[in-house]
Amino acid sequence: MKDIQKEIEKLNEYLLRFHTQVFFSRNSLQDFKSYSKGQRKQILALIVKQAMKGAMLKPKGNGNQLHPPLHQFAKIKPKSMSLRVIYRLVEKDEIVEMQIIAIGPRDRNEVYEMAKSRIHLFFEEIQQRGT
Repeated sequence: MKDIQKEIEKLNEYLLRFHTQVFFSRNSLQDFKSYSKGQRKQILALIVKQAMKGAMLKPKGNGNQLHPPLHQFAKIKPKSMSLRVIYRLVEKDEIVEMQIIAIGPRDRNEVYEMAKSRIHLFFEEIQQRGT
């Protein structure tokens, strides 16, 4: 667990140069932990790449808005891995926070169903942390 926390802290230090931070919800952190160390590095690299391209939704950035009920979220969909990272963007004090709700398989709509089932808990968690 401490290794994963360190990975995320290092990621956030690096992302500051792109005016971006990342927050993993409890559920998405469990998703993240379920991947091997090599896969986790790839996932973090995808997040960095998205931040570099512009995490905000189009036209301000490179993110594609999802359809309702996930219309407040965007996705990262790497061609090299068959997974999706579903995240919400919040702009605050010139920093964009990528709030990750789910990381899961591309297989059918599984990751989208995971995200839909977590929306209520996700927003409760966000409210508790004051963002």
